[in-house]
Formats: sequence, C-alpha cells, structure tokens
Amino acid sequence: MASIDRFQTLEGHTSDVTWVDFNGNKIVVSSSNDKSIRFWKCKDDGYFEECTESPLKSPLNGHNYGVNCVRFSPFGTILASVSTDGYLILWNSQTGDQVVRLLNPTNCAIRVCCFSPSSAILVTAGDDEKICLWDISTRSLVRSLTGHEAMVTTCAFSPDSAYLISGATSGELKMWDARHGHGKCLLTISEAHDLGVVSSDFNPQYEVNGESVEATNGPLQSYYLLASCGNDDLVKLWRVKGGSKCSIVLYHSLSGHSGNVYCCRFSNDGTLLASAAGDKTIIIWSIESGTIIRRLEGHNRYVTCCAFSANNSLLATGSNDKTVIIWNLSAYLDTPSTDDNDESPETTYPNRIRGASFSLGTNANLVSRWSVEQVNQWLETLNLSQYSEVFKTNEIDGTELLHLSHDVLLTMLKITTLGHRNKILRGVQALRNPLWQHFANEDDISMPDELFCPITHELMKDPVVASDGYTYERTAITEWVENGNNTSPMTNDPFTDDRLIPNRTLKLLAKRYQLP
Repeated sequence: MASIDRFQTLEGHTSDVTWVDFNGNKIVVSSSNDKSIRFWKCKDDGYFEECTESPLKSPLNGHNYGVNCVRFSPFGTILASVSTDGYLILWNSQTGDQVVRLLNPTNCAIRVCCFSPSSAILVTAGDDEKICLWDISTRSLVRSLTGHEAMVTTCAFSPDSAYLISGATSGELKMWDARHGHGKCLLTISEAHDLGVVSSDFNPQYEVNGESVEATNGPLQSYYLLASCGNDDLVKLWRVKGGSKCSIVLYHSLSGHSGNVYCCRFSNDGTLLASAAGDKTIIIWSIESGTIIRRLEGHNRYVTCCAFSANNSLLATGSNDKTVIIWNLSAYLDTPSTDDNDESPETTYPNRIRGASFSLGTNANLVSRWSVEQVNQWLETLNLSQYSEVFKTNEIDGTELLHLSHDVLLTMLKITTLGHRNKILRGVQALRNPLWQHFANEDDISMPDELFCPITHELMKDPVVASDGYTYERTAITEWVENGNNTSPMTNDPFTDDRLIPNRTLKLLAKRYQLP
C-alpha cells in the first residue's frame, strides 16, 4: 500500500497525548499526561496552530495529575476533562474558563468521560469500577452505577441517548438503560475482549422500527452498530438491539493491527471507522465493506487516540510520542486500499442481503424514483417474484415501497406469509440506509417489539396497562407486585395505583401478526 504523508504535526505537549477531540472542523483539543489541555485552531491557510490569544489561551491547567480524557459537548459550548486526580472539570470552550470542578465521590482516578447526544447527561468512569451520571444543567451527580468488577475504561451513549455501553479491563461490556436515569443494567457480555476492553463508540446512524402501537407507550425496537477494541489487537463490530428485548451480538472482528488497540471512533456520517493502536498505526475501515481503506503511519510510538472532524475530511491522532497529527482524508479516501492482506467485501460480510446491487450505493432519495418495474426487479432479487403481480396491480413504485408496513402487506396486499413480509421489510430497511443491509437476518424482525412483555420478553396473551403507562403480560406484572415490588419495572418510579387496564388495541394487533 502506498504511504500517505501526514498533513501536519502539532507539538507542544511534554508527555504522552491521551485524548483528542474535534469541535466542528476548525478546533482540536488534546489532553496529556503533562496535566495540560491544549487547543489548536485552523488558520485561513488551512494549517493548525495553538490558540495563544484571548479569549481562549492555551494551555488550560486545572488538574493536578495527568488528564486522561477531554470531550466537547454535542453543541461545542462545553469541554469536559477528567484526570487521575479524581476531578471532572467543565470548561467554557469559548473562553477556557472553568465552569465547575467536581470531585469523584470515591476520590478515585477518572479514566473516561462522555456526553449524551442530547447533551443532558455526562458520564464519567474509572478506577473505582463505578459509572457516574452527571446532570449538565444542575452540575450535580444523578446516580452512580455499579456492576463492573474491574476498572471501567470506556463509556458510549447510543445516538438517541437511550442506552449506555460501558467496558472494563476485565473484558466485559455492559448495556444500561439511560432513558429514565435509573441506570438499570440490561445485559452483560462477559468476554467481549479477552485481555480487556479499552475503547468503544456507537455509529451515529441507527434504525428504529417505526410501527408504533397506539396507546401502548411501549419502547420501540431500535438497532445500533457498536465498535469496541481492546488488548487482544482486535476491533469488533457489535449488533445492538434496543427495546423490550435487548441484545448485543458480535457481528464481525476486524483484524489488521499487530498491537493493543487503544481507540476506535466512527466518522460523523457513520461510513468510516478509525482505530489507533500500539503498533504505531491508524487504520481507517470502510463500514459498508468491512475492509481496510488506509493504514496511516507517522507516529513513532503508540497511537493512543483519534477523532474525526465534523465533515470527516480531517482525522486527528495523538500518541505517546507527545505529538498530535492532523491527517487530510479528503485527498485519498475515494480510492480503496490495495493491501494484499485486506479481505474482500464478500469475505468480510458473508451475510449480505441478496440483490446487493440494488442496495449498495443507494439511498431513500434514489429509491423513491423507482418505477413499478424497478420495484418488481428488486422483488426478484429477494426471490419473491410471486408477488410481482400484486405489486403491479397496486402500483407499488419506489415511493410506496419505502412506506410499506406489516399492516399494508397483510391487509392490503394480502401477503399472509409472515416470513415473506419480514423479508420485504428488511429489504426496505436496507434500501433506506445501506449500512443496515449487513444486518439482514432470517431470524431478526418477526413481530413488532411492542407485542412482547418487557418483564418476560415473551409474546403477550393478556396485555394490560399499568399506572406507569407501560403494557405488560397480566400474570407477569401481577407476580411482580405480589413479590413486594411497588415500583415500575421500566422507570423505577412508584406505581400511583394498582389498576391494570386491558390493552385491547394491542391484543387485536397481535392477532393480525399471527400466522394464518
């Protein structure tokens, strides 16, 4: 593979660079074990220089020990930093003034911090094996989450702020409910990385099953892509499912590094993933094909961190060599790598949906222009040409295709086979966003998530609405209360009364999804 020259090397830190982050396209922040935080601003000529003039003067010095992580808030107005000294500091990102200085309740070192995409919550975690949720508006601790039995090294919010993933040096990943602030642990993957999880990140693109059920107020089914990396030299992609039946399933392991992988970050459009490692290299991966696009070499010691600019044209990386490198990605990302070790797309993603020629490189805008004939050609790629005539009769063109639902397929188009309806809807999902074509699975979407009890995770036969507004199987919620629980399983708030109201709408809907 041809070598790629770095765009610019930024020098100023006197010890290892521990973290980098972008604010838009023109501001980079870096933290270091030298206890400092430095700001770098893009000049008119495109090159970066350290901010040394008012109102923002770099470096910022407020920690007594090395700074382990710095993150901009989603709107770029606040900068959070955490340190081995046990303090979380919030800074005004425009002036560099300290907004608040908060001590970890256990006084232990903090290793990582992360803002929720809604900017309402900031999470910190570290040596005390706990995760702290801080309310940004009140600048106070909301809750501490316990469950890990080793140092927590990474935290990442799902792009809709509904879930939180944490990873630890023990090698486990945990998924937490972040919607209601009660921090319920939903599931644990005990051996995500054999030698410890170091970093994780959610792809900003995600899918939600939009077939909401009126009056149920149940959680929608959502799908996310999570990347994690660790001391096993691997980057792993996980298929995360949210809703009443949460799951995390390993989709693929990306091999390419020959050293511990310290950081992985998605680009802001979700098409690229960057990983930084102890082999002194950075790899840029294509999410669509799972292949290596480029391997970047420029640091002369471990690469500890990386971050994309808002428009994905720049990548910042930090290293134990005390430097930050800015890479110009726009010049060469259009050409795939010719590295002999790179896997082909078909090898990397063997479960692609049939007819990938329709879904690769497409998007909802292009599909909406399809004619009825093109829709029928697409049906053939799914091996469902037996429905071509009914699609023609009902003039299902590209626009109508994108708006199909279980209800329309069953009642209007008379497609009574559940598996065929699911297959069509998965195909439509892939057309809306090609990223999700890789998740097509014959066992995946069988029925709307709302039909399953959030307690038993089984199909409900006698659904009832409790005073918390959620729907449960009658026997399950009755047993929950009889066991001495007077709080909602979903929100942790006390029940206002013991009434259980039959959910007839959901009961009728369940019958419509049953096999004939």
